[in-house]
Amino acid sequence: MKKIIIQYGGTGDLALKKLYPAYEQLMGKGFEFDVLALGRRYNDRESFVSSIIDKQASADFLKHLDYLPYDMDDPEATKHLKSKLNEMVAGKESVELIYYLALQPSLYEEAIHQIQEVDSSMVCSCNLTKKIVVEKPFGFDLDSAIRYNKILETAFLDKEIFRIDHYLGKEFMQNLLIMRFHNDIIRSIWDKDSIESIQIIFDETHGVDQRLGFYEKIGVVRDTIQNHILQIITYLTMNEPASLSSEDIAVEKVKVLKAISPIEEFSMGRYESLGANSGHVVDIPTYAALKLYVNTYFFANIPIYVRTGKMQGEAKSLIYVKFKNTTKDVMHDPSIADNAVIINIHPELTIDISVNLKQPNTSWKSKPVRFRFNQAETYGANTPEAYEQILQKILQSDKSLFPTMREITESWRIVTPMLEHDGHSEVYPVRTLPRFATQLAEKNHFTWYN
Repeated sequence: MKKIIIQYGGTGDLALKKLYPAYEQLMGKGFEFDVLALGRRYNDRESFVSSIIDKQASADFLKHLDYLPYDMDDPEATKHLKSKLNEMVAGKESVELIYYLALQPSLYEEAIHQIQEVDSSMVCSCNLTKKIVVEKPFGFDLDSAIRYNKILETAFLDKEIFRIDHYLGKEFMQNLLIMRFHNDIIRSIWDKDSIESIQIIFDETHGVDQRLGFYEKIGVVRDTIQNHILQIITYLTMNEPASLSSEDIAVEKVKVLKAISPIEEFSMGRYESLGANSGHVVDIPTYAALKLYVNTYFFANIPIYVRTGKMQGEAKSLIYVKFKNTTKDVMHDPSIADNAVIINIHPELTIDISVNLKQPNTSWKSKPVRFRFNQAETYGANTPEAYEQILQKILQSDKSLFPTMREITESWRIVTPMLEHDGHSEVYPVRTLPRFATQLAEKNHFTWYN
């Protein structure tokens, strides 16, 4: 079968930094497909390749990479795309077209209409199948997500629609399920009887001024909370699925999301220099802190604290699961440290289990000690990038790493109060934690993990 990925947004950052390297890696592993990049920036393939593609790119990758100047506002654009695709599939017995929309959500509607136009005019006597890939965020809110999905379903079956959250392609996400459900010792303590609280921290050092036009339509809620954060929470708190199939996992994830009330305890702000370089001051949240609960039998009353955003002093991506410290109270010894599971996501994947052991040369004094799993040390540094895993699943028609539409609609419902918020937004100095994140910790009597 001849497979062709039609890459919308073919000259954008996502394609340049993530997709083309992943395509090259997959081709190097024996996957056979062509990539047709669409973009407005260059007038021909030679200019595109010389300006965009890594100079060290393999000859095999370049042989399977083509480019078509494409402006969605041009009424002639679809005509040129139809002609190009018909040329590429000529004489083939079996063809699969994979439309990859690496575009702003606001462009999805027009792109899907154009795809329908192209699709309806394909001249091919072959067995023709198709797929469509859409990036996060899917929509801007609950209403737009539902509207976009209805448009998608006029041209594609649900099994042909791949909605991306690239965090599901990361090893740490898949390890969460294996850690929880392949280890009886963890399974037996992973509930409200043992866990006191959970923290999720996603601090990034970079800002968004380089992609301000995109980010001002997105903001921190759409950028990380509605997708990455809520997906992590489903993996942390879902019940054990009947199997680790995509269908059974999705059933349990939806149960978690339906058990989360719309977020009410939250604060948001933006860093003070946002837009300063361009002179275009944008009042869009770049940082948020919040608290929520998963109201299921096994996880009710466990507070989950989240903070995430840009322009922090240190890059930090981690999950901190703190266990109840009954021993400290029974032994009347406040120095007995808490047990915890600490999952570091960046810059390398580690999982630490913190337990107390005796300090040498003391009279029964304990000290917290960590038992660590390090992904790179155990399995080597060459584990696949998230996008490589995701693209491989698309080529294989495996939907195990993709959120379902039910998950997406529930996620939009949960963050709706944050999207509708028009109250005070703190302006925080760059490289500092916003005051509201500290205030959330003080109000709820906890300390952010450091």
